[in-house]
Amino acid sequence: MSLETVMVSKLVASAGWTLLHSVWQIGIVSICLLVALRALRNQTSNFRYVVSVSALAISIALPVYTFVQLSTQVEAGSPSIQSSSQRENENRIESFEAGGRVSLHQNVNAPDRFRTAGTEMFSDLRRWLNRELPAVLPFAVALWILGVGFFSVRLGGGFLQLSRFKSTAATRVDDHWQQVFSRLCDRTGVRQVTRILRSEFVQTPIAIGFFRPVILVPAALFLQISPHELETIIAHELIHIRRFDPVINVAQCLVEAVFFYHPGVWWMSAQIRREREFAADAAVMEVFKDSHVTYARALANLEEIRLRTDQRMPRYATAANGGNFMQRIQRILKIKTEVGRANSAWTAGLALLLTSAFLLTLFSISSSELVNAQQRSGARKLAIGFVSIPPLDRSQNPPKDADATARLLIRALKEHKVPAIGFIQGGMISDGEKLFPVRANIARMWIDAGFEIGLGGFKHVSLYNTPVDEYIANIEKNEGITKKLIGEIGLPPRYFSYPYLNTGKTAGDKAQVETWLASRGYTSVKYTIDNNEWMYSFAYDSARNDNDVNAMKEIREAYLTYMNKMFDHYEAYSSDLFGRDISQTMVLTPSRLVTDTADDFFAMVAKRGYTFITVDEAQSDSAYKTKEAFTGEAGISWFERWSMAKGIRLREEPNIDQNIQKIWNERQLALKK
Repeated sequence: MSLETVMVSKLVASAGWTLLHSVWQIGIVSICLLVALRALRNQTSNFRYVVSVSALAISIALPVYTFVQLSTQVEAGSPSIQSSSQRENENRIESFEAGGRVSLHQNVNAPDRFRTAGTEMFSDLRRWLNRELPAVLPFAVALWILGVGFFSVRLGGGFLQLSRFKSTAATRVDDHWQQVFSRLCDRTGVRQVTRILRSEFVQTPIAIGFFRPVILVPAALFLQISPHELETIIAHELIHIRRFDPVINVAQCLVEAVFFYHPGVWWMSAQIRREREFAADAAVMEVFKDSHVTYARALANLEEIRLRTDQRMPRYATAANGGNFMQRIQRILKIKTEVGRANSAWTAGLALLLTSAFLLTLFSISSSELVNAQQRSGARKLAIGFVSIPPLDRSQNPPKDADATARLLIRALKEHKVPAIGFIQGGMISDGEKLFPVRANIARMWIDAGFEIGLGGFKHVSLYNTPVDEYIANIEKNEGITKKLIGEIGLPPRYFSYPYLNTGKTAGDKAQVETWLASRGYTSVKYTIDNNEWMYSFAYDSARNDNDVNAMKEIREAYLTYMNKMFDHYEAYSSDLFGRDISQTMVLTPSRLVTDTADDFFAMVAKRGYTFITVDEAQSDSAYKTKEAFTGEAGISWFERWSMAKGIRLREEPNIDQNIQKIWNERQLALKK
C-alpha cells in the first residue's frame, strides 16, 4: 500500500470519527443554548443574539478540535483506525494502573468484583463500535462530501442570483431619496460607504455586500407604502449593515452547508436570525421614536407583498421581512425598546430637557394659535364604533391577514387614544355552538386591549328584511356567543348596533326590538356620522388582492378626501339642528383601508378639533334625546332622522368617488348573475 493511500485512509477515518462525535457535541451545545435562551428571555435581543452566535461558534470549534486530536492520534497509531488483527493484538496487551496489571478488556476504574452489568454493556458497545464503524465511516464521509457539495452549489447559486440583482435592472434612486438615504445613514450611524438602488427584480428590500454594501429597494415599493414607512424599512437594512449582520449571515450559511446533517445547527442558526431581526427592530425603534405603528404596518405590507409574489431570497441576504413575522409585529407593538439600564436615566433626562426646550420654543412662537387649537379641541367630541369584529374583507370573510390587521388597528387606536367600541358579529367567530379558535382569538384581542365590546347580530341582517321574532332570535344567539367569548375577562355588552343602521319596516317592529333590548339592559347606538367607507374598503381590498399598488394609493387618497367632506356635511347638520357641535358618534368597519389610513385619518379628525370619547359620553349629550320615528328600507344617520322629525330639508350628501362607485356597481352586477 502506498503512503498516499495510507494517508487518505487515515484522513477519511479521522473525518468519519469527527462526524460521529459532532452529533453528540453539537446536540449538547444546542440543549445548552435552549436552556440559556429560556433563562435570558428578559434580556435584550442583542445579548441573546451574541449568546446564540457564540453557541454556533462553539459548535464549529468542537468538531475542529476533535479532528485535530484524531489526526494526531493517527500519526501515533491510534487504535480507532488500525486493522482488525492489530486491534485484536492490542486487546491482549495489558496496561498498568495503580500498580496492578489490568486487561484492556476490563474496567480500569474498578476491580472485577465491582464490575456492573451496565459497565459490561458499555464496554461491549464500545468494542462493537470500534470493530464495526471503521468499515462504515468511508461511506458516511462520502455522503457528507456529497451533501456539502450540494449545499455549496446551492449557496453559490444564491451568490450569483444576488450578483444579478445588483447588476441587472438596478438603477439610481431620485435625488430626493438620495438625500433621505444620506440622512438615514447619519441617523443609524452607518459610516461605511453604502449605496441605495431601485430594483425591478426584488420584491422586498435587501442588503447585499460586505465592503461596499448595497441596499436594493423594489421600484414598486416607492408607491406601495408611505414614505415614512419606507424610511423605517431602509433604516432596518442600514442597521444590519452597521452591525455587520450580512457577514455573520454568510458565515451561518457556510456552517449550514458543512453541518447540513445536524438539526441542531439549523435550529441555532434560526435562533440567530430570529434574535438578529428582533435586535434590528429595537434599533429602528430607537431611531424612529413613537413610530411603532408605522413600522409595524410597513412590515405587514412587506409580508403581504412577499406572500403575493412568493419570491425566495437567498438565505444570506438580510431582508427587512426576515425572521418570525408575527412575533416581530407583537414585540414592536409592545413599545419595549431595548436600552441598557446604565443609559436609561441619562436618556430620560436628555429627552426631558429637549422636550421642555421644544415646547418652550413652540409656546413662545405661536402661543395664541396653540391656545385656540386647544379650545377648538375641547369643543368637539367623537366616539367611534367598529362593525363587525373580527376584521373583514368583503372579498374574503375574514381576510387572510385579519390577525395582523386587528393588531395594527388596535395599536393605532391606542396611540391616538381612541376608546372605540367593537361590535361582535357572532357568525364570524362561531357556528352557533363552538368558537372558531383563530377568529375568536382575534376578537379577544380587542377585549384584552381594554376596548369595550358591543352586540351586533349573529348574522348581519337588516330588520327591514327580517321578521321581528327571527331578528330578536338572531340577536339573542349572538348574545350567547359574545358572553361566551368575553367570559370573565371583559365587561358584559351594554350597546347594540343595528346592522346596516336599519331600524325596521314599521314603528311597531322598531318598538318591539327596542323593548327587547331594554329588557336585556342594552342601549342601541345612534350614529350621527354615517358614511360609505365600506364601499371604499371593498375597492381597496380588491386592489390589494390584485396587488394594484397605484389603485391602492388612489383609493387611500380618495377615501380621506371623502371622509373630510362627510365631516363637513354632518357638522353642518349639527349646527342646523342644535346650533352647536354636539358629541358625535361615527360608524366604521375594521377594514384594511381604515387600518392603513389610521394615522392620517385620526390626524385629520384631531385637526378638525375633535377629542375622542366613549359612546357612553357621546350619547349622554342631550341631543340624543331628540325624538325621531323613521322606519323604512334605508339605514341613515340620526342627524337625518332628527331633521325629518323636525321637518327640516335633508342636505345633499357628498358624492362617492366615481371610480369607487363603478367598482361597487360591477360587484353588484356580478352578484346578480
